Amino acid sequence: MATVHTLYENIVLENKFTSLLNTELETRGLMELDYSLAESAGLRKTINKYTYTGSVEKLAKGAKNTTKGVVTFVPVHHDVERFQSTVEFNDMDVMQDPNIIEVSMRGEVDLQTNKINDLYFAELAKISNTGTWAKDTTFSYDTVVDALATINREVEEGMFIIMNNAQRAEIRKDPDFKASRQGEILYKGQFGDISGLPVLFSKLVPVNTVYITAKDQIKFFVKAEGSVEQDRDIETKDNTVVYERHGVIALVDDTKSIKLTQATA
Repeated sequence: MATVHTLYENIVLENKFTSLLNTELETRGLMELDYSLAESAGLRKTINKYTYTGSVEKLAKGAKNTTKGVVTFVPVHHDVERFQSTVEFNDMDVMQDPNIIEVSMRGEVDLQTNKINDLYFAELAKISNTGTWAKDTTFSYDTVVDALATINREVEEGMFIIMNNAQRAEIRKDPDFKASRQGEILYKGQFGDISGLPVLFSKLVPVNTVYITAKDQIKFFVKAEGSVEQDRDIETKDNTVVYERHGVIALVDDTKSIKLTQATA
C-alpha cells in the first residue's frame, strides 16, 4: 500500500490582519498635493514668504510720494526625501500560507501611511500662531470662538479642528456641543462640528493641544508617486519587495491656523 506524504496539514486559514496604522485619520486628505516637483528637474522646493509694506498718501498737485512700497521675502527650502520599506518572504512560506503576500503588502502600505501621518503632525506643530485656554479648565466652545477671532478670517470655509482624545472627551461634555449636531459624520474621523468647523480626532495630537487649520496650509510636494519593485533569488526562493515614494511635506502658510494649548500657570 502506497504511503501518502503530507507536507502540510490540511488546515483552513483565515486572514486576520492587525492594523499597523498609528491613526485612523486620513491625513493625506487634510493637505494639498503639489506635483510641481514631478514636472521639473531638481530635488528642492523653495517657497518665498512675501511681506509688502507701504502706504497711501494724499498729495497736492505735482507732489511726490514721501514713502515707497517695499517687498521683502524669506526663502524657505524643502529638500525631497525618499521613503522606503522592504519586505521579504520565501516561496515555502507562501505555500504554507498564501495570505503572507497580501498581509506583507498591506503592512508596507500601512507603514508608508504612518510615515506620512507623522510628518503631517510634525508640520502642524510648527504653526506659529498660538493661543491658550486657562489652567484647570476644560477645552470648550468658547475657546474655539476666541481662537477664530484671533485668526480673523472673514471666510472660514475649508477650515477644520483636530484634537486629542482627552479634548474630544471634554468637548463632548460641553453643553454647546451637546446642543449642536453631535455625532454627524461628514467624513472619516469627524465626530461633529464647532462653530461651523468640522472636528476631527487623532491620537497623534499631544494631550492638551488643539489645532485649527485648513487643507491649503500644509502641502505634500510629490516628486514620485509610490512605486513597487520586486526581486527573487531563483536558488533560495527568497522574494524581496521594495515600496518607495519621493517627496516632502511642509507647512507653507499658517495664516488660517492656530495651535491651542492649555496654560500651565
